[in-house]
Amino acid sequence: MADKAVIVGISGPSSSGKTTLARLLQRIFNGAKSPSANLNTFIIHEDDFYFPDDKIPYTTTASGETIQDWDTAAAIDLPFLSQALQYVRKNGCLPPRLRSKEDQNDESDSGVPEETVQELRRMVQDRLSGSGSIAFLEGFLLFAPPQKDHVLRSVHDAIQLHVFLPAAYGLVKERREGRSGYVTVGSAPVQEGERAEPEENKEIDLEAEDDRPPQNFWVDPPGYVDDVVWPRYVRDHSWLLVGEDGQDVATGGDGDADLVRRAGDGTRVRTDIGVEVAPGAGSAGMEVVLRWAVDLVLQFYIDSRQ
Repeated sequence: MADKAVIVGISGPSSSGKTTLARLLQRIFNGAKSPSANLNTFIIHEDDFYFPDDKIPYTTTASGETIQDWDTAAAIDLPFLSQALQYVRKNGCLPPRLRSKEDQNDESDSGVPEETVQELRRMVQDRLSGSGSIAFLEGFLLFAPPQKDHVLRSVHDAIQLHVFLPAAYGLVKERREGRSGYVTVGSAPVQEGERAEPEENKEIDLEAEDDRPPQNFWVDPPGYVDDVVWPRYVRDHSWLLVGEDGQDVATGGDGDADLVRRAGDGTRVRTDIGVEVAPGAGSAGMEVVLRWAVDLVLQFYIDSRQ
């Protein structure tokens, strides 16, 4: 049976504009309705698949401090995410169990004029026909390297169009440290060694209502970007990032510190491995990125329906 929805994955480092781009694309494509076109669109936030607070793993920083690590795949309920994506492709809508907490977090100004949004909406409407669904999945850790046994393989393979937004280290640090915090799920963290381990290979009733615990609020501790966010990002994307020598950051890398050194500002990204990379190497404004993304998504959606 043909898929009822196209899933567009939008990934990149923290604070690279993923959520902003997803919201803009959702507005533009969802507004493209005419007698010949009826497109349903929605957003899936990877942050909505975090484990409850008491199941978030811990890490020890270079200074010897033990803190929770929200920037690792082990903090994400990957079976839940993978099964939800398969549900979306099959049914063309979000599963009832998925209730977003991410939309309760701060929403910043996109920087894109409303006139541009309306212009792009009209352009999409003129080119679309028929009905269907597009899901914009945004998250910091969505794509897998080529090896088949990678922990993110099932998530990567459920995404049909892979979009990556590079961002320089300095911009990530400035934006991330400027945020007030994040809505989370579950009870307050417990001491290391007392937390319950995440269930693996579990089947989730996606038709059930969301029964996850009440929400809390996480604020990054001092130094969290340099101790956790950036090293984790470089390590998990070392297969995609390119060093100043033109080689993959992972080539010859020995430990997170060496990978970070090789990555430099983190804006050089491979374009030959099935991932569409936004123009400007992280320096283009959101309007430039949005126009590029609209053309990319529109053409991919049209081709997928032929």
